[in-house]
Amino acid sequence: MTRILRRARLSVGLLLVLTTVALVLAADLSVTVLSLSSPVAPFSDATLEAQTTPGAACAITVRYKSGPSRAKGLLPKTADAQGRVLWRWRVGSSTTPGHWPIEVTCEKGDVKGTLQTSFEVR
Repeated sequence: MTRILRRARLSVGLLLVLTTVALVLAADLSVTVLSLSSPVAPFSDATLEAQTTPGAACAITVRYKSGPSRAKGLLPKTADAQGRVLWRWRVGSSTTPGHWPIEVTCEKGDVKGTLQTSFEVR
């Protein structure tokens, strides 16, 4: 009986280790900046190109002093066959000069990744 309990404990322990390793390996989807226009003048276009896993669904948020931008070019996109995603948006004519945060979140299946950067308006 003791031998059976030891084997059961070993099996459960091994299963927990393998599950933990799988979760750690699948915890993050890589999302990196390929290019970012900065500085940008008000009433001109800004761009951000990111690299991630092909087919990943990605969303972008640009936060100004007044809150999240609602520019037309900031819609969710799917990474192309090379894993690239490009956003182009118009910086408002009355946007306050300064450094403004940008967050890109991508996911594919159960795996998610986030990129945080910023750009300058002047």
